[in-house]
Amino acid sequence: MVTLHLSAADLSRTVLRSEPSVLLELGAAGQRVFQSTVPEHLVAWRARTRAALRPVMLPYLDLCRHERWFPDFLTPPSFGGELGPALVEVAATPAAALTEQLRPRIEAGELPPRVGPLADGKPDAVRRLLGAMEAFHAVAVGAYWETIVAAVHADRAVRGRAIVDAGLDRVLRGLSPYLQFTPTGDTYELSYRCAFGGDVGLSPGGRGVTLVPSYFVPQPAVLDDPTGPLVLTYPIRPAQRELATGQSLAHLLGRSRAAVLSVVADGLSTSQVARAVGISIASASEHTSTLRRAGLVATHRAGSSVVHTLTPLGEHMLRAGRPDRRGGPITRR
Repeated sequence: MVTLHLSAADLSRTVLRSEPSVLLELGAAGQRVFQSTVPEHLVAWRARTRAALRPVMLPYLDLCRHERWFPDFLTPPSFGGELGPALVEVAATPAAALTEQLRPRIEAGELPPRVGPLADGKPDAVRRLLGAMEAFHAVAVGAYWETIVAAVHADRAVRGRAIVDAGLDRVLRGLSPYLQFTPTGDTYELSYRCAFGGDVGLSPGGRGVTLVPSYFVPQPAVLDDPTGPLVLTYPIRPAQRELATGQSLAHLLGRSRAAVLSVVADGLSTSQVARAVGISIASASEHTSTLRRAGLVATHRAGSSVVHTLTPLGEHMLRAGRPDRRGGPITRR
């Protein structure tokens, strides 16, 4: 069990990132490829990704084969969403850090001997690793990035609304079924059962916690950088049944569906969408389902009903398709 001991100062400095971390998603995707079972929404993605694997990706995939371990240098603390700057950070890893993290795993037989040049910090090995990361990203993450970002934005929108309506306490209690949030007097405990190891207790010491939502990670995980906030990444629950590239956008033209997309901008339930557009609840449900599959709308349960909200892609499409009187895009207030 990993337990975070949080003070009031830590809670006041707890923030929720609005963007996924490209290297966290890449690493989790690399591990997912080797898993015997994955969630339903990743089954087709894993089959497509496995079929697209190439030898050039091996230097990175060698480091992704263990479910219970992943090199720290492959997830630098900036947790940015762009691959280029993230690879620059990886390339800047000191040779001593590479040796410290990789050499014991090679000696224990957990990594193949061919990782040795990387463990020694050889420039050619580092370049091969960066090329492998870029190649794997193209087939496993980059092609699906819009969908991943939309899902993370939708998750954050729901939790942001919950913070306003019910407070941070409520959000932490419902963050993940794997997490437990317990008030203990003047402090708080946020804990989860780790897949390996014994009991571990961590205290941010007033640094706060940065919550990083992730599409691919299977369970919560803590990354503790002493120079910055303690990071807790947690798996979101995507609304879509399958991770797709969003190529169905061409099928979305039509007056009723465009009207549904427009009213969803205000965050409505299915019955509210039906009343606003003047269609049946069944038709509203069908239209929101089509929009959701295309990555334009996200749907989340709120009590006994469901609420539909725009994804960033849906918002962009709505703005681009509704010019104002001066010919520019409409902005929502």
